[in-house]
Amino acid sequence: QNENLGKRLAHGYPILEAEVAYCARHEYCETVVDFIARRSRLAFLDTDAARRAVPRVIEILAGERKWDKSRKKEELLKAQEFLETFKSSRNAQFRDGK
Repeated sequence: QNENLGKRLAHGYPILEAEVAYCARHEYCETVVDFIARRSRLAFLDTDAARRAVPRVIEILAGERKWDKSRKKEELLKAQEFLETFKSSRNAQFRDGK
């Protein structure tokens, strides 16, 4: 309550900013992809909402994990790369049943 983390991480989803800090402190959440994919599942629910939430997730995790500017940039790139895998049918393998 005192940390000003009571806002929703993504509009329309019940995930609070405080959950990022909680996962970092108590559940060994070490990366942005870990949070958006495994802890909150936001990447699977709404890729665009996850993309918009990434900067805030980075900001919170950086505070918890004492990340430097380089690590923040690396996390941003990894999250963007991960979220891109949801955008293209080139990533899917279709079989015609033969």
